[in-house]
Amino acid sequence: MFVGQDADEAGYFYHDLTQLIGNDNVLFFPSSYKRAVKYGQRDAANEILRTEVLTRLSPYQTGGTAAPFLYIVTYPGALSELVVSQQHLDERRITIKRGQRVDIIDVEHKLREFGFSQQDYVYEPGQFAVRGSILDVYSYSCELPYRIDFFDDEVDSIRTFEVEDQLSKDLCQEIAIVPELAQIMND
Repeated sequence: MFVGQDADEAGYFYHDLTQLIGNDNVLFFPSSYKRAVKYGQRDAANEILRTEVLTRLSPYQTGGTAAPFLYIVTYPGALSELVVSQQHLDERRITIKRGQRVDIIDVEHKLREFGFSQQDYVYEPGQFAVRGSILDVYSYSCELPYRIDFFDDEVDSIRTFEVEDQLSKDLCQEIAIVPELAQIMND
C-alpha cells in the first residue's frame, strides 16, 4: 500500500505506477466524498473505486487466498473513512461464474433486495436491466457494467460493456456484484 500526502499526490503516483506495471494489479482507494466528509456529498465514481478495492482484497473473491501482487494507492483522507466489515460485504455480494447454473429470477430478487433498481437500460451503479436471456448489472464493484448472457439457466458468457455505445469490452470468467457500500454500512 502506498499512501500519498493528499489526493493529488496519490493520484499522480497512481498514474505513474499504472504506466510502469499496468492497470491489472494497481488500484486507487479514494475518499467517497466529493469534497470533505463534513459536506456529506458522496461521489459515485469514487465509491465504485473503493468498492472495487475492498472486493479485490476479499479472500472470498480470490478463492480463499489473498489477492497476489495488489498495489493500492491512497491518502490519509480516504483511509480515515469507515469501511464495511468483511462479513457484511460477503453477505451482500452475488458471485456469478461462467458455466454456473443460476435462476435469473432469483438473481433479480436478490438485486432488488440489495437496493438495485430495475431499468430499461443501465447507465449508473445500482441499476439492472433484463431483456430476455440477458441481464445487465451495474455493480459498485466495477467501473463498467456487466452483461450476463444466459442459455436456459446456465451462465453462457459474462462481459463488461460501455454504457454509451453498449459495445462489449472484456470477457470475464467470474464477477462479484456488490451494492452501494454506504447502504451496507447503514443496514
